[in-house]
Amino acid sequence: MKETQNSGFHCAGLIYGPDLHHLDHLAPICSLMNIPLIITEEKIATLTQLYYPKVEVLLLDYMSAPQYLVTHFDIIFYSMPRDLFDEIFFLTQKLAQKRVHTIWCPHGNSDKGNQILYMEALKKEEAALIYGKQMIDFLKRKFVFEPLKKHIIIGNFRYQFYLNHRSFYTSIVEKEIVRKLPKAKKTVLYAPTWQDYEHSSSFFDATVPLIEKLPEEDNLIIKLHPNLLLQEEFHIDELIEKYQDRQNLLFLIHFPPIYPLLNLVDVYIGDMSSIGYDFLTFNRPMFFLNQNDRDTKNDLGLYLYRCGIEIKQDQYSNIHKIIDHYFHYELRDFSEMRREVYAYAFGHPKSLEEIKKEIFTLYEEAFKDDDLHFF
Repeated sequence: MKETQNSGFHCAGLIYGPDLHHLDHLAPICSLMNIPLIITEEKIATLTQLYYPKVEVLLLDYMSAPQYLVTHFDIIFYSMPRDLFDEIFFLTQKLAQKRVHTIWCPHGNSDKGNQILYMEALKKEEAALIYGKQMIDFLKRKFVFEPLKKHIIIGNFRYQFYLNHRSFYTSIVEKEIVRKLPKAKKTVLYAPTWQDYEHSSSFFDATVPLIEKLPEEDNLIIKLHPNLLLQEEFHIDELIEKYQDRQNLLFLIHFPPIYPLLNLVDVYIGDMSSIGYDFLTFNRPMFFLNQNDRDTKNDLGLYLYRCGIEIKQDQYSNIHKIIDHYFHYELRDFSEMRREVYAYAFGHPKSLEEIKKEIFTLYEEAFKDDDLHFF
């Protein structure tokens, strides 16, 4: 069993259940810290080995995972709330008389949860990795920041991870995306979120007009949220079959790494997905589908919409015309705003080595004086 370098703690990442959308956030952390990633779904384990080959995968079944985790590890990196972790692992911790410490890792910088109870679920977290000032402000509004024992600012560490492995990901993108599409005037990415409690997804209303009105000279990539696949598998299969002959259309079903994809595309279309914040990195044209006709000026849940062109539901049939109309001078109008919002969200870049050292410090300052062996 690996012991994390320069610390007396045994650490691992955890994806317990079908939460594939956590993978692109936890796998880079596990790679950086040279720790294993515990997974309970074989499909996610396979995707980890394909797209994050330097990460050690521990594939455990749902029944044996609690005993193995509590026996072998002291600190777990995860993207679930502590309440859910304890619901799954409480009995095993109790029997072992050992409290496993946890470090929360965000799975994106979405604006979701401003209108409903969402981030309040983090009220019992011990320590957290935080992107930047925007996330701190959000957690403060939800009264879950002050209780943290320790937090560190990691900035846009996933982009740094991508840059460090760029040749590997360039090869994957070439094989799995570029070769499947023709040469195009521009490549458009549509990345809708799933249908959550805020009814955030534009997928059900926007997908068909996006495909039907797609200009022949453009490519369209539809990046499907893993939860949307779980919700609407039959509907999605029907769509893929219906449009399988469209040469300039590609549905991305299971492609976890985000930054290799974003580096490829010219235009982003989204709704409430955190991928929109990731796309700020490239400062390219952005278009936002206001599915529920919310107030873009005063609704904090639509904060990101200031970085591009808003498109309302009754305009979906004209999306491509709107993109063509604004494409050439959109960059001029929104470029500075995108830089400002990116700085607010992610701050100054940090090297992966710097982040790694700060995580070691977090171990020491948050957990060193705690007795792990008494629950």
